[in-house]
Amino acid sequence: MKRNIWILCLVLIWIVAACGQKKVEPEVQIEVIDGVRHVMNPEMPLKGTVLLELEKKLEIDPYDHEEVGFSYFDAVKDTDGEIILFNANDAEAERFTKDGDYIGSLFRKGQGPGEFSSMSLVFVRFMDGQIWVTGGQKLAKFDKQGQLIEDFKLGDSIASFIDQNKYVTDTRTRIGEDLHKQIMIKKISKTNEVEEGPVLMEGTNLGMIRIPPRGGLMESWGTPDIEYAVDRNAKKIYAALKEEYKIQAKDVEGNTLYVIEAPYPRVSLSGREKEIMLDIILRDESKDKQKYLDAYPDKLMAFKEMKVLPKGYLAVYRISGPKEYQVDIFDDQGRYVYQVETPENITLDRAIFYDFGFTTVQTEGDFPVYVEYRIKNLPEIFDSR
Repeated sequence: MKRNIWILCLVLIWIVAACGQKKVEPEVQIEVIDGVRHVMNPEMPLKGTVLLELEKKLEIDPYDHEEVGFSYFDAVKDTDGEIILFNANDAEAERFTKDGDYIGSLFRKGQGPGEFSSMSLVFVRFMDGQIWVTGGQKLAKFDKQGQLIEDFKLGDSIASFIDQNKYVTDTRTRIGEDLHKQIMIKKISKTNEVEEGPVLMEGTNLGMIRIPPRGGLMESWGTPDIEYAVDRNAKKIYAALKEEYKIQAKDVEGNTLYVIEAPYPRVSLSGREKEIMLDIILRDESKDKQKYLDAYPDKLMAFKEMKVLPKGYLAVYRISGPKEYQVDIFDDQGRYVYQVETPENITLDRAIFYDFGFTTVQTEGDFPVYVEYRIKNLPEIFDSR
């Protein structure tokens, strides 16, 4: 009897002690290094992992329209709901209403004003009540009715616009056997002259895995490179070497506002896993497969890409395995607040985020379709109405 009482007492003491223990919450540490605030995030997000609650808002199948002949396309959406589907590699851009009704082509193929050739590598975006198209190292501006306003030589094929007069681009300069890359801000003068601005980040031999003797391979998982993303609303640019989880938040003058850091154990690859990463290339029987396997790195990059979210938030696609990633969400102070997951059969691979949620291009059957999803949770980031 006494023995049972002692056992009961010990159990009660253990329960009281366990209840008295405080749950250890992840914490963010701030360090100032060379005058710059470094936000040192914990391994786990402050607010945990969230499964996105999604509602499909709209779907556009471009193959429902005889005038549209896409084999591949990207998409952009304006604040008033207009949608443009465009094929960057074939200089095609087709307009749709917010309800998915077809309007018509934005421009014609050619070499004239407001026209682009099939070799132009075009990109379309909505800019402050206008439609801007870059490609063939020029910029063409259209009004919302699709009428050409002006076009002029830009000198850059890649341009992520901060505002009407500034954009971010990358430049490459060969120095001997090495290729030097710079991510910089450029400015457009009142006379449409382009001037170089501050360099945001730079490095050597980025953007390609060298394949001896003179070949190369470029892909998003194992290629050392600089990734950047532009938040037009916050007037902020994020830039980082993909080998490190150290993301610099810059202002439009190129000053570093703060640095986001997070633990980043890079994924090591076995020989079989390298074959998985190079699956498409290794299907080509004309390739020297072993040469590609030998050149591919033994470790993947720390992250794959970054995407701007509403209200100053940032999504970082952290690489977690061969062709696998997790999406980390940081707030406007650089704090790791969420990891997000999607329902089965929905990915964020090609997502572009808006106030309501995101748009994407996903394959249904054998063909790609445009889809919009409303995000019903995470109201501090997305408008769930």
